Amino acid sequence: MIKQFFLSACLVLITGSFLLLWDSPPESFLRPDASKVETLPSADSYMSNINAYIFSPDGTQKYVLKASKISVFSGLSELKLTQPLLTAYKTDILGAQFQIKAENATLFKAAQIFEFDGNVNANWENLAGNTVLKAEQLSYSLGEDSASAEGGVELIAPNSKISGDSLTANFDTKILKIESRVRGVHDSI
Repeated sequence: MIKQFFLSACLVLITGSFLLLWDSPPESFLRPDASKVETLPSADSYMSNINAYIFSPDGTQKYVLKASKISVFSGLSELKLTQPLLTAYKTDILGAQFQIKAENATLFKAAQIFEFDGNVNANWENLAGNTVLKAEQLSYSLGEDSASAEGGVELIAPNSKISGDSLTANFDTKILKIESRVRGVHDSI
């Protein structure tokens, strides 16, 4: 009886192994090719110490972009920037200015969106004083004049400090939303 059970168990294992091998694609038995190297897209041009000025249709200065290095990728329709500083000038009565500084950034030309990453600091001034936003990643849309930040956000205003996981901001409507695990400290006047 034990001999028959052992033989039937071996027969089931052999049949199962055969079916597993039979149904497997041939690629699963090949070793990965160590000599195959994935090539990254090469930049069409490189520039260093960039100062770019962007004007609105009426001739007023709208943005100033500074970077220590820029790489142009025409095939991907994007620009890669190292140590970027984007200054946005507002045309309202107060003449407020908005600055974003980071370690790296990518400008997607078709969508007109900047993706900043690495110790992002965004500063802007209003009547109450200077406001600072710190985040790991920040996306700024030039067309919509809006921003979103992720990866731990800290907003420091003259009389308050708020932190959370993410932030969305619309600069036209002046609405800022900090979401998920929000903590705030407000100094009384």
